[in-house]
Amino acid sequence: MKFLAIMGHEETRPMVRRLFQEHQVLMISSMDIRGCNCEKTGSMGQAWWPTDESIGTYSSLCFAILDDDKAEAIMRELEKKPIAVDKDFPARAFLMNVEKTA
Repeated sequence: MKFLAIMGHEETRPMVRRLFQEHQVLMISSMDIRGCNCEKTGSMGQAWWPTDESIGTYSSLCFAILDDDKAEAIMRELEKKPIAVDKDFPARAFLMNVEKTA
């Protein structure tokens, strides 16, 4: 079994769900993610944003535990045809082995 997670802009969530459905993955989970860039670049911040905080970025994470063959098929498809709203920032997929379940 594999754990497959796909993270991208929040607008990519319907595309990721459709991909899972096309591969007959019956159970998926998703969550919203708010991240920030904590790097100090020296650039001027936005006047309306607190100076000690970075502007948040929003993305989503869709994930499933599935059979190896389905996980590999989805990964191959993502390599050939990335999911993206902005072609410079495609969704990223992470595939991990599931060692145990209880």
